[in-house]
Amino acid sequence: MDINISEKAWTTWQGLNKAIQGKEVVFFGVSDDWTGKTLRNTLIKEFSFVDNSKTWQGAEYIGAKIKSPKILKENVKSRYVIISSSAYESIYPQLIEYGLTPGDNFCITPALNNLKVITDINTHKARILLSSPDHKIYSQLDNSNDVGGGLFTYDIQSHECKKVLDGTFHQIVDTGKSYYIVDEIRGICEVSKDFELKDSFGVEKGDKPHGVAFCPKRDLVFLARTGRDFISVFNAKTKKIEFDILFSGKMTAAKKPGHWINDIFVNGDYLYVSLFSQTGSSREGVFDGGVLQISIDNPKERHVLMNDLWLPHSVCFFDADICVLDSMRGHFYKTDKNIVGEFFGFIRGLAFDGAYYYIGQSETRYFDRLKGIRKNIGMSAGFYLFDEDTKAAKFFSIPKLRQVRSLCVI
Repeated sequence: MDINISEKAWTTWQGLNKAIQGKEVVFFGVSDDWTGKTLRNTLIKEFSFVDNSKTWQGAEYIGAKIKSPKILKENVKSRYVIISSSAYESIYPQLIEYGLTPGDNFCITPALNNLKVITDINTHKARILLSSPDHKIYSQLDNSNDVGGGLFTYDIQSHECKKVLDGTFHQIVDTGKSYYIVDEIRGICEVSKDFELKDSFGVEKGDKPHGVAFCPKRDLVFLARTGRDFISVFNAKTKKIEFDILFSGKMTAAKKPGHWINDIFVNGDYLYVSLFSQTGSSREGVFDGGVLQISIDNPKERHVLMNDLWLPHSVCFFDADICVLDSMRGHFYKTDKNIVGEFFGFIRGLAFDGAYYYIGQSETRYFDRLKGIRKNIGMSAGFYLFDEDTKAAKFFSIPKLRQVRSLCVI
């Protein structure tokens, strides 16, 4: 049974001291730890106990009598009940049944506020749309079912992971009416909200596209031709190229990509680009990664917003803040200076539902590069639910995948 605990049941030490003024204080639950912490942090001088355990009822604890909780059905307004047990999820509905109101007549001791973090995360409901570029050869190597890459939905309550579309998919963009999802073979895939492929366009030989973005103001779709080191801009209606955004002439000479453009994102009048090498030198082992800002109306107007990123992915905006994943180091940046989270795998794919962030993690392939830098290198594919405030993170493993590429809350 799902227990929905009101936010009013949780309080601070200051709030508790105010609530107990002029009231008879009753602790629900005999606990040396939680009761002791509560007494040390409040102005409580006189108190009694109630406990559901009949072995405690009739006894005394730290000089106070222990009674049956049934006494709480009477004189509700004259008492204030403090839940002092880690079994608060079962005590809470009991007090509601007795006619007590959270906040007004009872609360959960602030000593248990850390457990609130766990409860909030474990009861949070969300469905995630995620992409994987896994090739089917991985399934053969793993001697498992023929899973391969594609588009998957994941319910964080039931842990059901369901494949809804085949493909070697990378970045996902939600346009509101449908999705643009980039596929290595088919290019830009327009996918309906019920995950049916409506159209695909834009791919050319050698592209190996990784990034896609949409500008609703201009009705333009952007495709990062990662294998050829440039971005093409399409009219969303005609599916025809309007113009290309070039990065350097190195591709022409070397015949191999050096910038390695990953995720792209439109915010206002600018396109934001995450790439492995700003100088186009990744072939030489120089990973001077970063984030570029490019004017959509005048692509020659460019600004370097972030430097010194190691294989960055998932540049995007939440509210006014630019966010990006420094994938090799496992750092989640909000703005160019603030590392709000650190993880121990190769992270890419970032989403937000208004309460929590979701950060994808892929199987690490770069143990040699991380030797002497990391003490723990995560291998599991899946994603994290991450609380920016408390830094709590819950990992949802998806054993049938090796690569998680992009995430979207649905």
